[in-house]
Amino acid sequence: MFKTERNKRLFHIFSNLFIALFWGWTLYIQYGIEYQSSFEISFQRVYMLVLWIFIATTIGRIVYHALKLRKYNKRKKESKITMA
Repeated sequence: MFKTERNKRLFHIFSNLFIALFWGWTLYIQYGIEYQSSFEISFQRVYMLVLWIFIATTIGRIVYHALKLRKYNKRKKESKITMA
C-alpha cells in the first residue's frame, strides 16, 4: 500500500491525530451534557474515562510513529553519507 516507510509513518501519524481530535471533540460534547439520574451520571463518567484512555493511547501511537519516522530518516541520511 505504501511505497516507502516514510509514507507509512506519516499516514499513521496524521490518521491517529484525526482520531484523537474526534475523540477529543466527543469528550468536549460529553462535558457539556448534564444528566439527571445517577445511572446516567455514572455511565457518563465511565464513558469520559474511556475517552481519556483512548486519547492517551492514540497520542502514544503518534509519538511511537514519530520516533520510528525519525529513526528511518536518520538511517536514510547515514546510508546516503556512506554511499557518497
